[in-house]
Amino acid sequence: MRSNLVRSFFVLVLGSILAIGLPACAPRAVPTFTVTPPTEVTVVMGYIPNVQFAPLYVAEEKGYFAQEGLKVNYNWGFEFDGVKLVGANEADFAFVTGDQVLQARAQNVPIVYAGNWYNAFPISVVSLADKGIKTPQDLIGKKVGLPGLFGASYTAWRGLLYATDIKEQQVKVENIGFTQAQALEQGIVDAAVVYANNEPVQLHLLGKDVNQINTWEYAKLVGNGVATNEATIRNRPEIVRGFVRALLRGVQDTINNPDQALQITVKHLPEAGGEALATSRAVLEASIPLWKNSRLGETRLADWQAMEEFMRAAEFINTRVDVNKAFTNDYIQ
Repeated sequence: MRSNLVRSFFVLVLGSILAIGLPACAPRAVPTFTVTPPTEVTVVMGYIPNVQFAPLYVAEEKGYFAQEGLKVNYNWGFEFDGVKLVGANEADFAFVTGDQVLQARAQNVPIVYAGNWYNAFPISVVSLADKGIKTPQDLIGKKVGLPGLFGASYTAWRGLLYATDIKEQQVKVENIGFTQAQALEQGIVDAAVVYANNEPVQLHLLGKDVNQINTWEYAKLVGNGVATNEATIRNRPEIVRGFVRALLRGVQDTINNPDQALQITVKHLPEAGGEALATSRAVLEASIPLWKNSRLGETRLADWQAMEEFMRAAEFINTRVDVNKAFTNDYIQ
């Protein structure tokens, strides 16, 4: 009797469910997403690919530019004039030194320095140790080779003389082109103006003992960094912030882990590996101290003011430049 009651109860419940009906299972709508393509930006390098650009390879490899929504196109090579292209808004960024910015602005080119990479102007005066040239004053009466009477090397050389009160006529200067290491080895000159992370490295690898006078220890010159223009800062500040932030992340990662940075560089630049690996490692090791900064990416107003004063005295520019408009630290975290 009890089992019949239980059976009747379940039949009644089942009948009620069937009578009421259950909602039909409708297909679930598939959400759609709009993929925003990255913003393409152009940066003028003014140089050929090299291990010195390891932070860029690191930033690319680790997706730092992509995370900022940027796709970077590089214009490599000497034939590109970054200042003119950026000033004319035909390129978004260029790697330049502070003196180039002041020279451009003296000619009303609206270029702006937006983030520092090299905390020092990376130019040295190098000599073989047996010459005994250890201080700027030791250069008086000596024959010094320059790659040319133009560009960063010449500016730094003049800055060194200006900062140490040495007259130009007190030193014998020769234009030797980009043959500094050979000219020193062959005794053609007593000293040569070089990039601190290049020729001294070559000479060390050849077993040569050298003395090195670092111009940045005397002359206040703003080193290599990222420049853009006033229009980009006004109309597209987000790409300036993103580019500077991604670059500086690459710089910091390279400082923190140079071995990993070298591996990434060789992956992107195979010619930096193989037989050239030892040289690439040495160049990277010599470059990293030039990138370190108490606040990565920042430059100081006092340095810009000192550089502007020197450049007018040396007649690199013939008018006063408002340095407050020549640079900004607004995009530094």
